[in-house]
Amino acid sequence: MPLMIYSSNRMENLVDALAGVVGKPLSSPFTPEVIVVQSKGLQRWLAMELSRRFGVWANGDFPFPNSMVWRLFQAVLPDVPDTSPFSPGILTWRIAALLPRFLEREEFSQLQQYLAGDRDGLKLFQLSGKIADTFDQYTLFRPDMVRQWEEGRGGDWQEILWREVASAGGGKHRARIREEFHRKIADPAAAVGPVPERISLFGISSLPPYHVEVFAAISRFTEVNVFILSPTREYWADIVPAKKQAFRPPEERALLTEGNPLLASLGTLGRDFSHLLLECGEPEAGSRDLYGDPGCGSLLKAVQSDILNLRGAEQGRERLTPSPDDTSIRIHSCHSPMREMEVLFDSLLSMLDEIPGLNPRDIVVMTPDIETYAPYISAVFEGCRDPSRRIPFSIADRSLAKEGRIAPVLLKLLELPGSRLTVAQVLDILESPSVSGRFELDASQLETVRSWMEETRVRWGMDEGDRARFGLPSYRENSWRWGIDRLLLGYAMPGETGGIFNGILPCDGIEGTRAGTLGAFLQFVSRIRSCAGRLEGPRPLTAWRDEIRALLDDFFQADDESAHERAAVSSIVEAMGDLEESAGFTEPVGISVIRAWLSGLFAREVRGLGFMTGGVTFCEMLPMRSIPFRVVALVGMNDGAFPRQSRPPAFDRIAAHPRRGDRSLRDEDRYLFLESLLSARDRLHISYVGRSIRDNSEIPPSILVSDLLDYIGTAFPAPGHDPAGYLVTVHRLQAFSRDYFQEGSPLFSYSKENCDALEQRRGKPWQAAEFISAPLPPPPDEWKDIPLSRLLRFFTNPARFFLENRLGIRLEEAAEPLEEREPFHVGGLEEYQLKQELVEHALQGGDVNELFPAARCRGVLPPARHGETVFSAIAAHAAGFAESVKQRFAGHRLLPPLDFTISIGEFSLSGRLDNIRAERMVRCRCARLKAKDVVRTWIEHLVLNCLKESGYPRESVLIMEDGSRTFGCVAEPSELLSDILGLYWEGMSTPLRFFPESSLACAHKQEWNVERARKKWEKGFNGVPGEGDDPCFRLCFGEVDPFTEDFLRVSGILLTPLLRHLVED
Repeated sequence: MPLMIYSSNRMENLVDALAGVVGKPLSSPFTPEVIVVQSKGLQRWLAMELSRRFGVWANGDFPFPNSMVWRLFQAVLPDVPDTSPFSPGILTWRIAALLPRFLEREEFSQLQQYLAGDRDGLKLFQLSGKIADTFDQYTLFRPDMVRQWEEGRGGDWQEILWREVASAGGGKHRARIREEFHRKIADPAAAVGPVPERISLFGISSLPPYHVEVFAAISRFTEVNVFILSPTREYWADIVPAKKQAFRPPEERALLTEGNPLLASLGTLGRDFSHLLLECGEPEAGSRDLYGDPGCGSLLKAVQSDILNLRGAEQGRERLTPSPDDTSIRIHSCHSPMREMEVLFDSLLSMLDEIPGLNPRDIVVMTPDIETYAPYISAVFEGCRDPSRRIPFSIADRSLAKEGRIAPVLLKLLELPGSRLTVAQVLDILESPSVSGRFELDASQLETVRSWMEETRVRWGMDEGDRARFGLPSYRENSWRWGIDRLLLGYAMPGETGGIFNGILPCDGIEGTRAGTLGAFLQFVSRIRSCAGRLEGPRPLTAWRDEIRALLDDFFQADDESAHERAAVSSIVEAMGDLEESAGFTEPVGISVIRAWLSGLFAREVRGLGFMTGGVTFCEMLPMRSIPFRVVALVGMNDGAFPRQSRPPAFDRIAAHPRRGDRSLRDEDRYLFLESLLSARDRLHISYVGRSIRDNSEIPPSILVSDLLDYIGTAFPAPGHDPAGYLVTVHRLQAFSRDYFQEGSPLFSYSKENCDALEQRRGKPWQAAEFISAPLPPPPDEWKDIPLSRLLRFFTNPARFFLENRLGIRLEEAAEPLEEREPFHVGGLEEYQLKQELVEHALQGGDVNELFPAARCRGVLPPARHGETVFSAIAAHAAGFAESVKQRFAGHRLLPPLDFTISIGEFSLSGRLDNIRAERMVRCRCARLKAKDVVRTWIEHLVLNCLKESGYPRESVLIMEDGSRTFGCVAEPSELLSDILGLYWEGMSTPLRFFPESSLACAHKQEWNVERARKKWEKGFNGVPGEGDDPCFRLCFGEVDPFTEDFLRVSGILLTPLLRHLVED
């Protein structure tokens, strides 16, 4: 039978032809229809298209070319195994076993130098992988060369090593099998085993000569149909770009033509494949041309038509004059991948509005690096809060190593041996859903664990022994063992956390349900410790398989959501044990080798999900992605990123002496760009990072985009316009630029959020609604019985109090990364808390040095002698501050605390006032003055004046490091306190517009300057957060103007009398 070739520039025509072929029944309805494809995406699309044409489509067998060729070898030749001992995965380990035997030979001196100092075998494994991949390519593209090597003697290290690999393989490699296959197939008397009744190769843009020769040979025994997407109907095997023609001999140049410049530049891969088919075809080979001219209805169609008809650029001038209204090809220059996604989102919304019948499933977005763009895709397309603007989407081609729930965490577990076991490293593993589920820890429990780590100040190292292994002093502080002892003692001694027991300071609050959380956490830490210990040291592959099996059982939850991934990971792990037999590799290897091997396999294991699921498909730019879509978008078309550069090893002889039909990553990418251009039916959207995000300087696009622009500029010139002028849209740095919302601007945006941001930037009144549209009903009357501590907490942050106590919303600050190093100094909040603790201790007559053991046991101080030095400096400062307070009130008798309950209108206020001297009530903070301290002291001062207790003062003083503030006697304290309680009750129904720092800045000297308040509210020029960055204030007032008349009213009620009674000392 002849090799039947169907050619078309439209995939839809090829599907029609395929439907005509497979519509003819095979001998049995149970015989599968074999259709060879080169991607899972094409398989899915093809199955859907055949189902659409037939109504029902089933029993399709879709092997990849390599798999199909191997099946044909098994059908024709005896003793062809299911797995070749020369496959790269097996060959890597075989070479790793053989190579050390040859390193002493002179021919291997370069390899010996490279492998010098390879203690853990990682460099040997990596080099063996490179050699295995190269040898595999030799058997595919240079079978004649490797057969000559086997028949010769001597030679360089590659020939010597190959002969050893070939003779010790216990099997046949592809070059030898190919030779035997063609010898047998050419023998008329040879008996050929059962082969498929019909083989169809669909959507194949290129195949190595090796494969083409096999399919051509088997076509003598069975029906073989080849359906190829060909960009042109003309003969194009001799077209060469003009630049390359200049390097050809004069007599050869006379026989060459450029034809269409785009096709000549981008079509090398397809041209060589076309030539190969002609060479391999037999005289009686059949062919059918199924081309369809798209016409010149748009710029996109005109370009496709030129390629189809092999027209040169100069022949297009009379067919189409570009119009500004023609948006079939649009190129977008952006400042970042994030901006590319924002521009794409708006462009897709525009297309869905403008193009009749367009659905999200008709759109594909391809990028050279899906892993880089995946988070930006999710951020933009999932971040749209308006249901009317949401676009369904899916992301395909993500690897297990990046997207999986198990594989990435397994690799992290394999990094534990020999590591510092930092708190961030360990909690990162625990917080993975598959691991936290295994230990039955939910999100709130994980937050509890994180808070324990912050409180106990665990940093790194399982115990003091770990520190010694890194050449450091063997101290216990800030280790896992030390932190766990604190947690266990806190559980064993509840309520007794004030003192030190056997050198351990108990951690408070581990009672009730938290005990179960602690138990699960301790089980996890125990397994981490076991994992880090038992995985050290080399061992055979079968032993590594057993260890990783145990890791999967110990750490990962078995659930439906991760069942598919777990099966894939388990399959890879089980194959590890088979390598000892198939590769003959029995040497023990270290964990770095296993980690590198698994990492490579996980990176290559792409999950077959996310392609054509009913929404916009985001996927990697891979060969054979020539599926037609109404809209094709190419993002990340950056200079240097596409076409990608292949970097073969220096010893690769294919790269050194190329032949027609050799694989070239650069040519594959060029042809992929051409296929993408031909696959777009209505629109082609291209974007790239064309502006520096730092200085706005111009960055060129991919050379392929430049080639397209050059061609359009020559073939379809617009009078007075450069193609870059009307095809390339240069976007602004920010999505909320005014240019996107001005009438008549070519830029546009559908984002209401960005429009609101622009209005804010222009200083116009904000239109956003208040956080709550109407006040909540008052709380129950028991809330009118107010502890003083609650009232003070309320005015520290009224918005937080309202959210937590009325709405049940608790907002935490963005989680700071856990510190991984033991403390070498004490600063920030920890320094303040330690100083304040020392000051209070000193004011009560204690010696500040008595608190050193507790500070050491809390893990606040640096280890060893340095910690003593740091504590001494802080203690000296705190003691000095305390002494200044003592001296100021020397001779002033300390009065007993006042316990009180007072009724003010409908409210009852109760609590205790302490640290009252005969002259004044004293409040001191070993820190700089803050507005909340002033407000809290004022409220306590009003209570003191309300009590009018005999023998007690009517003045109060707030002492800080940078000065003091005194409040004088208040004539009518009950009225002022009543006003404050009224604000409290108002703030129980709606967020109260009181912000301590901003309000006090506004009220300074009773000038009531709102601009001063704004400066406190907004972030400083040096990035210092403003009061408005508090998450509770931001939630309640972030989308409205916080500084309204109500703000002035509330601040006036509280601060006017405060300032009237305030004396700055």
